[in-house]
Amino acid sequence: MAQIKVEKAKIDQKQTSLLVIGVFENEQDFSQSKELDPSVLTYIKEAIDNKDFRGTFGTSILVYTLGKGPMKKILALGLGKREKFTDEMARICAGKAAQKARELGTKEFSILQFSNLDEGLIEAMTEGLALALYSFDKYKVVDKDAQKIESVTVLINSDSPRFQMIAERGSHVAEAVNFARDLGNLPPNDCPPAHLASVALLLASEYGMKARVIDRYELENMGMGGIVAVGKGSNNPSKLIILEYNGASSDARPYLLVGKAVTFDTGGISIKPGEKMDEMKFDKCGGCDVLAILRAVASMKLAVNVVGIVPSAENMPSSTSYRPGDIVRMYNGKTVEVLNTDAEGRMILADALAYGIATYNPKAVIDLATLTGAAIIALGSNVAALIGNNKQLTDRVRRMAEKSGERMWDLPLYDEFHEQIKSSYADIKNIGGRPGGAITAAAFLSNFVNGVPWVHMDIAGTAWTQDGTYERSYNPKGATGFGIRTLVKLLMEEEKPQQQASQQQ
Repeated sequence: MAQIKVEKAKIDQKQTSLLVIGVFENEQDFSQSKELDPSVLTYIKEAIDNKDFRGTFGTSILVYTLGKGPMKKILALGLGKREKFTDEMARICAGKAAQKARELGTKEFSILQFSNLDEGLIEAMTEGLALALYSFDKYKVVDKDAQKIESVTVLINSDSPRFQMIAERGSHVAEAVNFARDLGNLPPNDCPPAHLASVALLLASEYGMKARVIDRYELENMGMGGIVAVGKGSNNPSKLIILEYNGASSDARPYLLVGKAVTFDTGGISIKPGEKMDEMKFDKCGGCDVLAILRAVASMKLAVNVVGIVPSAENMPSSTSYRPGDIVRMYNGKTVEVLNTDAEGRMILADALAYGIATYNPKAVIDLATLTGAAIIALGSNVAALIGNNKQLTDRVRRMAEKSGERMWDLPLYDEFHEQIKSSYADIKNIGGRPGGAITAAAFLSNFVNGVPWVHMDIAGTAWTQDGTYERSYNPKGATGFGIRTLVKLLMEEEKPQQQASQQQ
């Protein structure tokens, strides 16, 4: 990943192959560029007028300085209307700048702060730059001599070192997102549950975390009926992957993060239609996100305790697959009548939630899962569904999502939805019918959280780019790593009272 630095603006002296200047709509005064040579400014304004560039959001114009300054080229980038400019727009514009710089084949470039300097702006610009430069080319013949961007300098009107710290923090988070994207984009033939387990073990070794991988026969002995049932039809055995990060005192209760990782989902006996079944390699994205969050937390050495649990299975049809009509006993003793084997994600999540809560006594639980198409029907492909049993926790997650630009909305978990999953033959059934499908899936999971504050994030529409996805410069095609930035922010916010408590002691 390109190195991103923050420096006090000295653009009349900054030697760079490309300087990016943000321009608000109908404000072509270049007030942020007053240190430029006057002849260069005049030249830019003339070029812009000739091209009728007005600073509309996302538009750009490239100007060659012809030796009239220390930079070879200047990219004027439209920021849209000043009064509507947000950190998310800064993130998108920074991503557009990175994409343009890559098209130009430059090794490095500089970019002026877009608007009034604050932590949110620098974080957004850093994330936009780092995320937009991501590409998944593992399976392509790549030109090794092709120019790659090695460094980016964000020029600001302050010499405070805290902004460089913010940029470094943003880079850590972006690296984690790109790590999750790499995993999410892997094809199913190269990413069975065993591969995710090996990745977790490597993370534990690299970042000093504890790791445990529970295999199929131990899962059976422990009574993890849901995970065992879902994976029975595959030659690739299921795994329960556990990572523990301890950055706070041992008596501080951890956050528990649980991520669904179905490495490929055919639907099992209740097989899916063939169209777009290839996208079911992305059914592991919730688990990939959890591994990435632990990586980010550990790399930044946050003063929090976090446990990540990733139930991983491959859902295949075969003579050994679980069937509609089966009744499965789960880890917490409850029985589930299986009416549809394509409702498999809730089966593996339920066991992981129950085990994690019983083992680690967490202060709060958050799960991420590409769980239901119903969430996409309800909220589209750009908004994740939040459903939980604790309004305070749900509100905190949504507040962090607003800061990160990852859109989420909470759906109600009324008692009526629990009625839809009552079974005539078991404690509950694994589907509740078409009405409120995203919520009945959460109602199912609520049977396994034992009253602990819990939020379920259904990221089925947002975990990868698909039909209806709004184009964002920092989200290349494929896995997006959605939810990582939001939850890392939440854990960073959690770190502050932990630090205060340790200082008082």
